[in-house]
Amino acid sequence: MRRFILLPVILLIPITSFAQDTSFLRNYNTERIRTTKTAMLVLGGWGAANVAVGLTGNSRTTGQTKYFYQMNAIWGAINLGIATAAYFGKRRLNEDWQGSIKEQHKIEKIYLVNGALDIAYIAGGLLMREHGKNKQPGTGQDRWKGYGVSFVAQGAFLLLYDGINFTIHHQHGKQLFTKFNELQLSVAPGGVSMVYKL
Repeated sequence: MRRFILLPVILLIPITSFAQDTSFLRNYNTERIRTTKTAMLVLGGWGAANVAVGLTGNSRTTGQTKYFYQMNAIWGAINLGIATAAYFGKRRLNEDWQGSIKEQHKIEKIYLVNGALDIAYIAGGLLMREHGKNKQPGTGQDRWKGYGVSFVAQGAFLLLYDGINFTIHHQHGKQLFTKFNELQLSVAPGGVSMVYKL
């Protein structure tokens, strides 16, 4: 009789393990999506502020400063557009290990690539500024210098933004990989199972 009582309990262990697994992944991915949406609100706020200040500064200043504000307004519109599309874009709430790991790698890779682009923006801005210094007055000197300073400022902010977001997502990803390392895969003639190490 004892054997028959133990059998249903043993059969419930994989179901309990699967439920814990799904619950962890659902919570993990929900947190990843929430963090990403918060980051998009920050980027959108930065973009909106740059549009507002940039348009105001463009209409009230002259020379290099005018072009600095002009380019900031352009950057702001681009960042606001990216943030809006990303915030309202459809996010997949993966409840399996493969999808969760894929999404984790994807978000980290996005921030790393963006960080490299940010460095390119800064370098490009420095080159534009130098090019403007070498031009004769009246031949676009102010535009080159103003746009260059804007590229440097925007690139510096975005480098900080992407670095912080990469760090947040990378730290969050450690939870996923720690939990994944606690799993054991067992193969037997009757099938394949995945269980947590105790």
